[in-house]
Parts: sequence; C-alpha cells; structure tokens
Amino acid sequence: MKVKKSFALLMYSIGYIGISILVQTTVKWYQYFYAPPEANQGGLKVLIPLGFIGFTMIIARIFDGVADPVVAYYSDNARSKLGRRIPFILYGSLPLCLSFVLIWFPPVQGESIWNFIYLTAMLSLFFIFFTIVVGPYLALIGEVTSNNKERMNLTMMQGITQVIGVMIAEAGSGALIQGPNFKIMGIVLGLISFATLILTPIFIKENVEESQSIQQQPTIGLMSSLSKTLKNRNFIYYLVPYLAIWFGINTLTIAMPYISEILLGMSAESSGFLIAGAFVVAVLFSPFLPSITVKYGKKKVMILSSFAFGILLILLGLFGTLLKGYAAYIVVFLAGIPLSAALIVPNAMVADIAELDGIETGVRREAMFFGTQGLINKIVIGLSSLVTPLLFKAFGYSIENPLGLQLCGPIAGIIVLAGIVILNKYSLKEDELQALRK
Repeated sequence: MKVKKSFALLMYSIGYIGISILVQTTVKWYQYFYAPPEANQGGLKVLIPLGFIGFTMIIARIFDGVADPVVAYYSDNARSKLGRRIPFILYGSLPLCLSFVLIWFPPVQGESIWNFIYLTAMLSLFFIFFTIVVGPYLALIGEVTSNNKERMNLTMMQGITQVIGVMIAEAGSGALIQGPNFKIMGIVLGLISFATLILTPIFIKENVEESQSIQQQPTIGLMSSLSKTLKNRNFIYYLVPYLAIWFGINTLTIAMPYISEILLGMSAESSGFLIAGAFVVAVLFSPFLPSITVKYGKKKVMILSSFAFGILLILLGLFGTLLKGYAAYIVVFLAGIPLSAALIVPNAMVADIAELDGIETGVRREAMFFGTQGLINKIVIGLSSLVTPLLFKAFGYSIENPLGLQLCGPIAGIIVLAGIVILNKYSLKEDELQALRK
C-alpha cells in the first residue's frame, strides 16, 4: 500500500521521539542514579563514587566514537535491497532500547567496582547501538527531501518530535521514578522509544533506482572518507559552534537536578518540569522557524540563537542568589526559543553541506557527515559529563558550598558565545545550492 509522502515523512519524524527519550533520559539521570547527593529526597544509595562516574561516560564515548565513522562508512556503501539506511534502523532499534533498559538494573545495590564495570559496559553498548540507528536515520534527511523548503519543514517536524521526546524524558522520567523506581522508568520509556523508531522502516522506502545508481559510484576507503569530511571547511565552520551549543545543553541537563535541589530548594525530579517548560516554548516557536530560516538563512538564525542561549546559560550562575522562584523559571523557559533553532536548523545544514559535497565530488556520503558530527559531538558531550562532576568536586555542590553548581552555566555560556566567531566564516548559500540542483 502506497502512502502519501507527507504522511511518510511525518512517521519518519516521529522516530525522533524515541531518539530523544533514550539519550535525554540517559544523560539526565545516569549520574544522579549511580552517584546521588547525600541529601537526596528519594533515599538513593551511592553505587559509584562521584569522582569515577564521569569516566564511565568517557569510556563509553570512546567505543561510541569508533562506531560513528564505521557505521557511516558501511551505511554509505551498503548493498541491501532495503537501501543504504533502513537495514541499520530496522535491525538496530531493539538492541538499542534493550541496552537502555539494562542501564537501570545495577548488579550491586551499594557502592561497588562491579557497578562501575557494569555501567561502563551498558553505556558503551547503548551508544554503539544508538550510532547504528541514528546515523543512518539522519542521513535519510537529504535523500527524502528535494528542496530547501521541504528540508526545513522536515527538520521542523523532527525538531518538534525531538522536543516531545525531551519533554517525555524530562517530565515523564521524573514522574516514573517517584518511589523511586528507575527500573519501571527504563522499561516504560524503552518500549515507547522502540514503538516510535520502528515507524521509519515501516513507512520510509528508499528509492531503489537512486540507491542502485549510488552503489555504482566510486568507492573510497573509510579513513579517506573521514579525512575528506574533516577537510570540508563549511562543515568545520558549522561543526564548532554546533558542538559548543551541545556542550551547553548537556551541561544544563546534568546539572539541573542538582541546581533544582540545592540552589532552588526544589526536588531533583521537579527539574524535569523546568526543562520540559523550556521545550514547550521551543515547540510553540518551532512552526515559525522554517519561514524565518528560508527568509534570512540558516547561518543568521544560528548566530542569533547561539547568542541568546549563551547569555541565558550565564544567567544560571545567579540561581539561588539574585534569581530565585519565578525568575529562575523565566530564564529556563526563555531558553526554549534558541533551543528550537538548535534542534531544527543543524540537521538541515548538514544535509546541505553533504549534498553540495556530493555534487562537487560525485560521491554521496551523507552518513559520513552525520557520523563525523556524531563522533566529535559525543566526545564533547563526554567531556562535559566529566567536567560537571569535576566542578562539583573541586568547588562544591552542597547547600553550604554551591560554587561548583553556580559555575556550570557561566562556563558553558562562554563556550557557546565563543562558537559564534567560527560560525561567522560559514559561506554556503541556500539559493546557490538550489541552483546547482537544477
């Protein structure tokens, strides 16, 4: 049965709900679950010492980083009747969701080296399967859209579904762990994620003729493909500020439960509702972004959103002192406006860069561009996962000594603002790309 393209793209976009739920929940809660503060309201026990918890993510990201270019290379050069992307999504979704569930089932109910080994293994498996599914999933953006407006509308839908996933992860996870019960949370959110991810291989059918044509293109080696990607100047000029933004987002995600409990006097679970509020604002603003971006260009939209997000992150340093109660809510909610751009525009920019590269070189390598972005982004996120607990340990994260918490936002904000300098060098013009398509 043939379905309309608009409906198929909607089903494809819904997959981002699962992607968002899985990564947001993992990044938000893994540290708090395994290394909770002494005065936590849920009665959680320390399973891994705080000084070691960040290393579990670093090690996992190393394995994950190796997987990114490998998956991208084999996806770009796949020779399956189902296409170059769909087989990875079809066969990778179940083990991805299963590895997510297992994160919340530690082998020892107390501080133990076995918990460190177990969490490192589960996080590594989770991020490897995440790459297997998400890399080819994102590479489809350039293949299922044919012009700038269609591409922006698709990434807008993905942005909204991504926000829905984040809201489920933030508010839903907080509600499900009441008790606390992280195991139930893992199972429920794992099932929801699988149900959304499997929609893509059901409704998206890759163009067989185009896929066969691409399969006849010259084949280049993995390292050569990675090298060519990193030598693409526009890709680098885009990538650096993108990484800065995600450093800020990840720092905010990790620190927010602690900020809520220590600086704002709320429960850690209520931090989910704070961030969910920001993403509600992002959803409400998202429908305006395609027309704004088509009119002013992706570069200008990203510069403005980076500036706004950087300033708001710096203001987090005033939480608990000058900014309390409703003022803190307003700051977090306002972050939803630049976040909407950060969630929608980047994927369209990578699709543009990869498409132009394919036109200029005669070799289609969409997955390698998304895979390289994923590789470097995960390293940066891993570093932010290490930096945050180190700040806590060095400067304190208690009611009596909260400086470590107060430094998280300003440091991340300065990094985001610095990224704007690099983004200014980005030179790809959407109208010129459209002319080359013809």
